[in-house]
Amino acid sequence: MINNTETQILIVKRDSLHTLKFKKDKAVKISEELFPDELCKRCGRCCILHAYKTEDGVKVIHCEHLDPETKLCKVYKDRFKHGCLTVMEGILAGVFPKDCPYVKNLKNYEEPWFYRHLRDEE
Repeated sequence: MINNTETQILIVKRDSLHTLKFKKDKAVKISEELFPDELCKRCGRCCILHAYKTEDGVKVIHCEHLDPETKLCKVYKDRFKHGCLTVMEGILAGVFPKDCPYVKNLKNYEEPWFYRHLRDEE
């Protein structure tokens, strides 16, 4: 059983599944050291929770805490209490677009499928 300070990430690697367990507060501190907030472009794209194809193109569902006008998080200071990922977790989970400053220099990073479609629609 995982308590409130522990997190699990399931990683699929080819034909196997691995579980990583770590303390969330420790991951937050390390992630903040490695990936300072100043790198963020405040585009809100990492706040996409779900994307799916329709006849009209790709539809996205954003986090309820993302302000669509400002593209800023309404609960930013407490975001980890609301289930937001650290940058490190986001990289491992593959949630960022490839032009995000946090991943643009990572040659093995693969962005989610829908970002290409969203760029094509612009």
